[in-house]
Amino acid sequence: MSGSEREGNEERMIPALRSRLAAKLYSMGYGIKDIASVLGITQAAVTQYVNGKRGRRELDDGILDKLLEPLVTRATACIASRTGRVEVVELLDVARQYTVMKEGRRFLVSEKGRDDALGLLRSRLQLELSAAERYLELANGAQDDYTKLLLRMIASDSIRHGDVVSQMISWLESGSQNSFIPPEREMLKALLSIEDSAAEAVLADIVKTDHPVAKLLLEWIDADERKHEHVIDSLMKFYTHDEVA
Repeated sequence: MSGSEREGNEERMIPALRSRLAAKLYSMGYGIKDIASVLGITQAAVTQYVNGKRGRRELDDGILDKLLEPLVTRATACIASRTGRVEVVELLDVARQYTVMKEGRRFLVSEKGRDDALGLLRSRLQLELSAAERYLELANGAQDDYTKLLLRMIASDSIRHGDVVSQMISWLESGSQNSFIPPEREMLKALLSIEDSAAEAVLADIVKTDHPVAKLLLEWIDADERKHEHVIDSLMKFYTHDEVA
C-alpha cells in the first residue's frame, strides 16, 4: 500500500472511530448532547452512530479498543470540564496506529527468508508488533496514571518502529524506492528554531516531582527534543552552507 493510499484509508476510518467512541461514551451513561459536543459532530450523527446506522465498519475490536482508550479518557475529561474536544488529528493518529498493526501482519505471512535483510526485518516487525500489543495490555491494566501513560508511549513507539520496518519490507519486496527530496529549507529552519527553543528548557531539571515515573516521562520528553533537533539538523545538511545561511 502506497503512502497516499494508506492516508486515504485512514481518513475513511474516521466515521468508524467516531462511531466506536460515541457508542462507548453512551454505554458509560453520557448523553447525546455531551457526546456530540466532545466529538464535534451533530446530535443526529451521534444518534445514528449509537443505533449502528452510521460509521459501521469491520475492524479488529481487540486492537481498536486498546488504541481508543486514551481518547475515551480524554473525552470524559472534556465533558466533565466543559472544555475541549477530541480532534480529527487524534482520530487520525489512532487510525494510523491501527493500520500499522493490521498491515504489519500481512508482511509476516508473506514469503519468508528471501534474503537476510527481509528475514531480519520480518523478525523485527514481529517483535515490535508483539511488544506494542503487550504494552497496550499492561497500560490498560495499570492503576497509576503516570505508569499507564508511560506504557502507552512505549507501545506507540513500537507501533511507529513497525511502520518503518514494514515500509522497508515493502520497498525491498517491490525492488524500488522513492527518490529523496528533502523538505523545504525554510520549513526546516523554522522547525530547527522551535527545537532549539524547546531544548533550552530541560523539563527534568526545572519541574520537580517525587513520582519516579513522572520523572521518567519528563526525561523522555527531553530526550525526544534532542532527537528531533538532531534529525532536523541532519536534514539541513542536504543543503549547501550558502543555501542554509
